[in-house]
Amino acid sequence: MKSETIESIFPIYAIEDDLIVSKKGDISVAYKLTLPQIYSLDTEDINRINQLFDKLIRSLPENTVIQKQDYFFIDSIKEGISKGDHMLCRSDNKFFYEKPTLSHECYLFITKDSKKKIGITSSPKLYEKYMEEVDSFLKVVSASMSFLAKEDYFTIQKINTDEILEVIGKYFSLSNSGEQSLKDLFFDKRLQVGNQVGEMYAITSYDQLPLTIESTKKNIDFSTQKTDFQIPFIQPICLGLECNHIYNQVIYIDSSKSIFSKLKTKLNQFKSLAILSKENEVTYDQIDKLVSDSIEKELRFVNQHFNIIIWNTSEDRLENNKHQLENSFKELGIVPYQIKFSLKDLYINNAPGAAVYIPENYKFIGISEQTPIFLNLESYYKGNKDGILLSDRKNGAPVRLDLWDEPLKRGLIVNRNRLIFGPSGTGKSFLINHIASQYYEQGHHIVMIDIGNSYKKLCQLVKGQYFAYDPDMPLQFNPFYFSEIAEVNNDKKVFLTSLILFLWKGDDPCMREEKQIVGLYLDAYYDHLSSDSSLFPCMSSFYEFVDKNTVLEDEERYFDKISFQLSIRDFHDGKYGQILNSRKQINLVQERFIVFEMDNIKDHPVLFPLVTMLCIDVVMGKIRKIPEVKKSIFIDECWKPISKGEMAQFIKYLYKTVRKFYGEVAIATQDVEDILDTPAGPAMINNTDTMILLSHKKKMAAKDKFAQFLSFSESDLEKLFSTDKREVFVKVGSVSNVYKVNVSPERYACYSSNADENKLIYDIYNEKKNMKLALREFVENN
Repeated sequence: MKSETIESIFPIYAIEDDLIVSKKGDISVAYKLTLPQIYSLDTEDINRINQLFDKLIRSLPENTVIQKQDYFFIDSIKEGISKGDHMLCRSDNKFFYEKPTLSHECYLFITKDSKKKIGITSSPKLYEKYMEEVDSFLKVVSASMSFLAKEDYFTIQKINTDEILEVIGKYFSLSNSGEQSLKDLFFDKRLQVGNQVGEMYAITSYDQLPLTIESTKKNIDFSTQKTDFQIPFIQPICLGLECNHIYNQVIYIDSSKSIFSKLKTKLNQFKSLAILSKENEVTYDQIDKLVSDSIEKELRFVNQHFNIIIWNTSEDRLENNKHQLENSFKELGIVPYQIKFSLKDLYINNAPGAAVYIPENYKFIGISEQTPIFLNLESYYKGNKDGILLSDRKNGAPVRLDLWDEPLKRGLIVNRNRLIFGPSGTGKSFLINHIASQYYEQGHHIVMIDIGNSYKKLCQLVKGQYFAYDPDMPLQFNPFYFSEIAEVNNDKKVFLTSLILFLWKGDDPCMREEKQIVGLYLDAYYDHLSSDSSLFPCMSSFYEFVDKNTVLEDEERYFDKISFQLSIRDFHDGKYGQILNSRKQINLVQERFIVFEMDNIKDHPVLFPLVTMLCIDVVMGKIRKIPEVKKSIFIDECWKPISKGEMAQFIKYLYKTVRKFYGEVAIATQDVEDILDTPAGPAMINNTDTMILLSHKKKMAAKDKFAQFLSFSESDLEKLFSTDKREVFVKVGSVSNVYKVNVSPERYACYSSNADENKLIYDIYNEKKNMKLALREFVENN
């Protein structure tokens, strides 16, 4: 076989002024596209993006080539993914080290076809004259790309000379490193680049395609009896293909006259042959319908070419990749053409900026409205620098999800509050442990109010403060106390009003007049305290103040003071007298991890809601003193008792106050009905922009409630009900997707609620008095 030098077949002459110049004078401008995350698009989104690319095609002049290249590389994690010296951070880096991952990059090259094929090397003067005509072309391209860049679906970045060289290096080395030195190329019925062996499959004719093609297809794995999970039609051979590959998509915007001429010729050929073959008759009908529809709808004809290059380092692995690709084509009903004898021409001329030279017999006619169906519209999960460490559901690669700063900057949310729904057995406390531990590692102050000791191991690991309420030795609070009178602001009085009305009325409704009079007593009480330094602010002194004073003429018409005193007396000098009259304040300002465990009083109708409210008020006092620090409050199942009657006002107070002081409230429960069935439910939902839900496959009956009360779209519901165990649906504002909760063995041991596993861990802990050692020994022995 005669050998050729790479210089003789290399199609690129130069990269100048951030433009690719081919040897025949074609000029290409290059862009890098960031596409939406895989599984994030619904049918409406996909159709909208198709329309955008249709408009892009229509906006460009004749003799333009659009070349879209998607590079998919198998890689592995080499760098640490978690910062810090915490045990769990180090376990992340060890767990994910050298884990196989898939990366994706997308580039768009828009080429002005010179048509005259000016030989640069032989006619530099003619080429200079031609370059003068390029400016108007570049202005049109820039305007078209600006239109595309305005959309929220993707970002578009024009790339410079160095970046173009890197992409060309990736293509000709079949390597993610973008090597600049060219490797040996062989094309003897199989592609070989250095030590890589590869194959090319192409779509070059409508005969290879199914009779009907929709923009989306149903994903069987993620669909249920009540939901159809839709993905882009072409996904199985793009992101669905788990091997090294490049997907080339080339669109030729030629003159309509020349394309119609080709169509007319084909139409006549098939018409004359229809009598000989039923297949030719079908093809004739297809082309006839295509022409009729295009004329009627004023659509634009284009020529198009699509191919996939796959490669690997060994023949055996390449054979496995071929089987995978061929099965994906079968799933789509496409019969690809495996390129053998024209491999050199197609590989060389699919290089960035060289697609003008793809042979005519490898192109086929299409319509600009339908062509985008064959374009890859998605990318792998893109993570943030900070946030919660999760994994993408496609290949388990680590992804950081920023729910704190990035959504606010993008305008997706106006508050950071969250609702977390996890039916029994889906891992709700496991997920909350995971979020809380990482936020602690990233500098947050964490407060958790819980029933069930779900967060004790984590608290002990980070040496936080763990308060388990004991009725015999109760925690002592004093919500009336202030160190400076300025602390008694309107928010404080709203809380105290809710607290007093709860102690007086319980779950019974109160009249508006009663609420106003309690507020007037609080105003008068604090005015009196400011002038009488001998009085100590507490429940008892407030009780006595109400007993001895009035704040309104004829107040007895609206305010039953005897009822008030009888209900409150136990908190003045009765059996609960210790709880609200403490002279020693709980100082938690410097504590970064705090757990209030309510399991011992979870069934007490008074103490449970009361202590929960008091714990939150202590936290409110803490967060006001550190406004610049990130603060996260997790209330797991404890919110129910404080969401009834007048307590709904407390929920509003809580959300409002936290938002003002750089914080968030995350309220967790098992079912959405738990929220909807409480008076505070609407307030909680209206003040929560982030929803986190674990698998709801067994809760399909709640589908309509999610749509009605949580404003979930059909696309949100498809994603939600596709989730399986250890997967989590996250909706931030209007954007939603599904992630895996994939953790290291050390994190699993720390978060697990399995009774047998916890017994083993606590046996070690009780012996060594060190949770880090206990978790490590458990992992090593199990």
